[in-house]
Amino acid sequence: RTVLCAVHPSDSESQESEQTHRRQRQQKQQQQQQQNRDVIVIDHEKLEEQLYQERFKRRLQQSSKKQLEALSNLPPHSDDPRFEDPKNVITSVLEALQTPHIPCPFFGYEVLYGCCTGGWKGVLRRSVGVDFVLLGEHEDDRTPEKREERDEDDEEEKEIFLRALSASMERDNNQFGILVGLGTDHDHEPLSSQTQNNQNDCKNDVADTYALEFPWDTLDYYDGTAWLECRLRHARTDQLLVVLGFSLQRREEDGRWLIDKMDWQDFREKYRPGIGREEWER
Repeated sequence: RTVLCAVHPSDSESQESEQTHRRQRQQKQQQQQQQNRDVIVIDHEKLEEQLYQERFKRRLQQSSKKQLEALSNLPPHSDDPRFEDPKNVITSVLEALQTPHIPCPFFGYEVLYGCCTGGWKGVLRRSVGVDFVLLGEHEDDRTPEKREERDEDDEEEKEIFLRALSASMERDNNQFGILVGLGTDHDHEPLSSQTQNNQNDCKNDVADTYALEFPWDTLDYYDGTAWLECRLRHARTDQLLVVLGFSLQRREEDGRWLIDKMDWQDFREKYRPGIGREEWER
């Protein structure tokens, strides 16, 4: 005969076993919570990185689009009727120079350079010590292959030239600072050292430091050249500050006017009569 006996654990053993199971459950719960936290942290970091990359790409695209739009409007365009008139050429150049780094760096100087003949471009380059040919003006750039070889070098040379021209035009005690938003007698902070917002806030004030005047009509010699005089007057007092004389040439392919030479006569006490000039009757 078989006798079956049931063995019941003691109270102490039951409590110990229950505590062991409780600890195991707590450990599992803690491990699961830690895993969940790790997953959340990883997802959060990835999300932040993705959002940052998206914002960066969007800003880069907006900036690139803005600069391309600005550069696409660089004068003179063959389909732009403004540049059929020398006064419009000079007005566009001077307006662009007043805020030379809006809407993108060196924009005003690119406008100036784009509105010059090859001869005057050379004068600008030599004036800042950048005496080499830029922007596809090489005599041997007659084939697409050679133009492609020059593209990368042209961009580097162009940036060097624009930076040098900007530094020269915006330096202290410079009589040409009136053209680039430094005020009639350097009484304003240079636009190049301001932020975009500050430039927008003070743009109208700086632009009002001089008023542009054309005292005479354009003198057209009807041989593809013309002469135009303009005057910079103090916007509030109407005092004569500078007299500018421009020699212009008509571009053969589309008839647009380009700056071929500039004559500068300064009437401000600080700068008169100008570099290398004789005193005019005042």
